[in-house]
Amino acid sequence: MRGIYHSHSRRKDKPDLVYHGANLLGENSVFTVSLAQQKVLSDSTIELQFQRDDGESVVFVPGQFFRFVFTDVDGEFERSYSLCNLAPDTTGILMLVISKVDGGRATRLLFNTECGLKASVTGPFGRLVLPEKLPKRLFLVATSVGIAPYLPMLGPLSGPLCRDEIEVFLLLGVRDPSEFIYATELVDFQRRHPRFHLRICYSRRLPDSPRSFEGAGYVQDYLPAVVPNQDLVMLCGNPMMVDVCFDKLKQAGLPSRQVIREKYVFAKQAAVKPPSALSAEQKRLIEEKMQKYRS
Repeated sequence: MRGIYHSHSRRKDKPDLVYHGANLLGENSVFTVSLAQQKVLSDSTIELQFQRDDGESVVFVPGQFFRFVFTDVDGEFERSYSLCNLAPDTTGILMLVISKVDGGRATRLLFNTECGLKASVTGPFGRLVLPEKLPKRLFLVATSVGIAPYLPMLGPLSGPLCRDEIEVFLLLGVRDPSEFIYATELVDFQRRHPRFHLRICYSRRLPDSPRSFEGAGYVQDYLPAVVPNQDLVMLCGNPMMVDVCFDKLKQAGLPSRQVIREKYVFAKQAAVKPPSALSAEQKRLIEEKMQKYRS
């Protein structure tokens, strides 16, 4: 289940930011997929590779998500997942990274399934995407699988990074070294892009030999000083982290329009919306019906 989305238009004159020609305002497509591959990333995280049954490519803007409808013994249910494709897709592949939730319905199905599992997919959705005009500095902040929407952004950001047009900081919060997923890819990307800065924050246990970009604590502890009207911050993951970081950024003087937020809320924790208050007109109609009933 997703949180808050902010709308940004896509830049048309920069080929580095063109990703399958996806249109944020375009219509969403509906298609079916089959599970093609499974990979265990850690004790609590798996990577699933789904293949479109129609063989068409997957059109989306880096950072967007799709809604998946699965079927288990209790019937159909829906979950939303950001794609973590590291490269543009031309073969109909949707890559998902999923975290285990104790007692979760999707966890029971997806952590114990086999290749061939079917799902109906709708999308793309979401506004956690690169803006029309790149900022001087971009901060990508995530916890756990909240890193998923940022992975497809690395390719489009490579050119601007190499041309010194932008500086990017990726802050990832995990519990211990086993949960530092996609470590090889991220460390290699940092090695090839001097203006890309990685910071991994371990809340429970540090590696035995921490590297220069690894430290103890939470991502909010490592938020650098921001520059109003210049920096852009993206927040994705644990709702508490998103709220704490957003409050700290506001206190630092960063306007809310320079913060894009997306909260990951486990389905079992999703709150039920309270019924909206009745309008005066609705109350009047109900009273009229009650008067008729009494008479």
